[in-house]
Amino acid sequence: MKVLVLGATGATGRLVVQTLLEQQHEVVAFVRNTDTLAPLNTQYAAQFTQVRGTALTLNDAVLSEWVERVDGVVSCLGHNLTLKGIFAAPRMLVRDSIKRIVNLSANNRTVPLKMVLMNSSGVRNKNNHEPISFMQHLVLALLRVLLPPHRDNEQAANYLRTLNTTNHNISNHKVEWVSVRPDALIDQDEASEYSLYPSPIRSAIFDSGKVSRINVASAMCRLLTDAKLWQEWKGKMPLLYNADECG
Repeated sequence: MKVLVLGATGATGRLVVQTLLEQQHEVVAFVRNTDTLAPLNTQYAAQFTQVRGTALTLNDAVLSEWVERVDGVVSCLGHNLTLKGIFAAPRMLVRDSIKRIVNLSANNRTVPLKMVLMNSSGVRNKNNHEPISFMQHLVLALLRVLLPPHRDNEQAANYLRTLNTTNHNISNHKVEWVSVRPDALIDQDEASEYSLYPSPIRSAIFDSGKVSRINVASAMCRLLTDAKLWQEWKGKMPLLYNADECG
């Protein structure tokens, strides 16, 4: 496959790029600084292309050209955990980036664009009517008001979730998606067993589990490249946990 990776220089995004390259897929990465991924660019020169810019800063013609060239998009976009990263523009970084790509994907595509979004276990899938406690509901309401990144994750997931409704004036059949909701992220050197669930098996606020970034990268790449797994989870928002966190 040929895959566009957003947020490629982040902690999880770099692992996604590396995993795809090791599996001999072609990768295009939108980056602000090409030096961060220079070692991968050297090692996989024939498979790896870095484009200086972002899904929000590239002009329509350039972005549309790249979107038309790829089979899938993996978004590992997120906000830096600094005051500027959390509160400065663009506050809707994730939502607006995927929205722009989805809107441009309707042009000249003969097969649907596959999109895998890294989201958060704190985001509810309203299609599944996932119950939460009053206290968790209260905390999430506060996060929605006080922390733009949480609101951004919610709106990005809801944008994809409602993509096949009449709310969007685009060729919806040209985009297929999966929104992966990992629990609390940790760093591990090697991949381990993990599990996907349609709905939470523990509270994201009061009983969060853990999942390694390398497992998140593995799961997102598998979803995108394994046709059977894609059909199983297409249009859904699976929760991702390390196997030893599933109880």
